[in-house]
Amino acid sequence: MLHKTLSIVVAAVVLSGCSFDPEGPEVVGEETLYQRLGTRETLSLQPTSLVGVMAYDEAGNVLPCVQPTIVSGEAVLRATTDGLVLIEGLEIALTDVKIEAGVLHSQEVTLTDIRLRLGTQLAFEPDWGTGRLSAVGGGQADLLLDWAVVASNGEILPLATQKMRKADFAVDIKLNYDGTITASVATSVEGELGNFANRISLSDFSMAVKAKSPAPDIQ
Repeated sequence: MLHKTLSIVVAAVVLSGCSFDPEGPEVVGEETLYQRLGTRETLSLQPTSLVGVMAYDEAGNVLPCVQPTIVSGEAVLRATTDGLVLIEGLEIALTDVKIEAGVLHSQEVTLTDIRLRLGTQLAFEPDWGTGRLSAVGGGQADLLLDWAVVASNGEILPLATQKMRKADFAVDIKLNYDGTITASVATSVEGELGNFANRISLSDFSMAVKAKSPAPDIQ
């Protein structure tokens, strides 16, 4: 089952942060994560990122065809002077979803331009690791789902944005030995999220994404 409860996701994120070795090689430039996040950092989503959502027809049957995968995305991070970490932006582009003929219409229906994004900034006070080279924590933020449907004439028709209000996020950020920054961001929202044409209901959303910054230039 694709849906995971937030407690499982949080455990996975926190455990991944426990592997940091404070006696390991020095970080490029000997900077701390806190210093690096003093200016805005943009990270690209990695192939290991995953999203999951359950879809049901009017009779309550599971529709496995309504399951997008991640195409691309980015996360924007920053630290404040008082030690908070901000995820200022999170944008995720998903693949089109094709609903088989006979489920909604006599012909196949295509959902397109599917994107996830933060509707509100995620701010939290993290537990900083040794030397402020890692940060683990979490907080609440709104998560928005934008999508559209392809009309029979090929026109793209935007659908109402689905809002997951005050979703709980778990975040784990590290400054790696090569100077790159990685961030794991996870959330899970139980229950019904919305519906399409009053005939397909979406529920039990989960997301576990990993993002990474480019390697810094070494002078």
